[in-house]
Amino acid sequence: MNIRKVMMLSLTVLLTSATILTAGGGAVLAAAGTTGATGDTTATNANTKAATNQSIHSTKSGQHNELNRTIVQALKEGVAKGIPGVLFVTNKDGVAQHYTSGSANLFSERSMKTDFHFRIGSITKTFVSVTLLQLVGEGKLSLDDSVEKWLPGLVQGNGYKGSDITVRQVLNHSSGIASYTDEAFMKKLYENRFKSFTSEELVKVGIQQKPLFAPGAKSSYSNTNYIIAGMIIEKVTGQSSAEQIKQRIIEPLKLKNTSVPGSVTKLPEPHARGYYQHKAGGPLEDFTELNVTAASTSGGMISTADDLNRFITAVINGKLLKPEQMKELQHTLPLPEAGGSYGLGIIETQLPNGVKLWGHAGGIQGFRTYTFVTSDGKHAATMSINYHGNDLNAVMTELLMKVYEAEFSAVPASKP
Repeated sequence: MNIRKVMMLSLTVLLTSATILTAGGGAVLAAAGTTGATGDTTATNANTKAATNQSIHSTKSGQHNELNRTIVQALKEGVAKGIPGVLFVTNKDGVAQHYTSGSANLFSERSMKTDFHFRIGSITKTFVSVTLLQLVGEGKLSLDDSVEKWLPGLVQGNGYKGSDITVRQVLNHSSGIASYTDEAFMKKLYENRFKSFTSEELVKVGIQQKPLFAPGAKSSYSNTNYIIAGMIIEKVTGQSSAEQIKQRIIEPLKLKNTSVPGSVTKLPEPHARGYYQHKAGGPLEDFTELNVTAASTSGGMISTADDLNRFITAVINGKLLKPEQMKELQHTLPLPEAGGSYGLGIIETQLPNGVKLWGHAGGIQGFRTYTFVTSDGKHAATMSINYHGNDLNAVMTELLMKVYEAEFSAVPASKP
């Protein structure tokens, strides 16, 4: 799967209401304290304020200048075309480069900063999968165990049979279980973004829909799978999935800015405001605060670009998993929606120049995030945008492809 397909995956599959949780609600306009038309900011004019707040910098200068200029120009163009703000952080052989462009708040003079916290959406799935695979490596369960063995009675009825669905099928989206984030559920979330949900409630919504296919027959991206994965972690360990992720990944890797917020609605400081466009052509609304229990282990975590680079690098370098579990993690299946491949909570992609990347994309109302690393684990890059909606899909696709192709160019561009 090439990088263009991954970007289209994230913009048309992973980040749509039918397949990736965009939990939010309430018409809270971006212009806090204003009412009526004066508070409406559309995606096409959001760059008015952002254009005055462009700030692009690198922690390392004098090398790959042409490559850096390509990234700088792409970020500027994305903001000029309506993206509120974007941050991009790379780490190659231990050397970091930091870029930002645009606005952290459309109604103040705050610029984007690379140390900002943001919601990572479905990148949470990689944390959950690694945690579960560690438990497999410790002999506490098997990938061939059935869902029924660990969660008896949870996935039953309406054509479902938990005894026919394995843990592996849950992790690689070949279970056939429908995603709970259907149109009706997303409408309810928009109307009340502070409502709390239990994992059992989310799974129940998913299995109210008929199975997509027989377990193992094919694959289809479903958030319900990773709610179930989180529940299995809790059943196996007797602890919350949040505590397990903290003990097994966050603390060992010293990811000091990464957290599982639960029902806490606020982002840690510092952070940008997160903007959401509910309807095409509609205003940008401020969805920075929301209750992500509706995302939970399918997409509820918070992190920073430096932390995500450290995390995805550690995953691919084998620092978190034993060799057998690494092999399982990277055993991919076709994902029809993307025309590409998905492992156990991780995407495999390839750039036009042949460079292979591993990582994940994530979206939740207010933020879109991408984190990828080369197959040798030496070069990682994370991008986060403080916008979620439909009007700017083409703009974001163009931005992502330009930036990632420039950053991971096999041969740096020559100087003029």
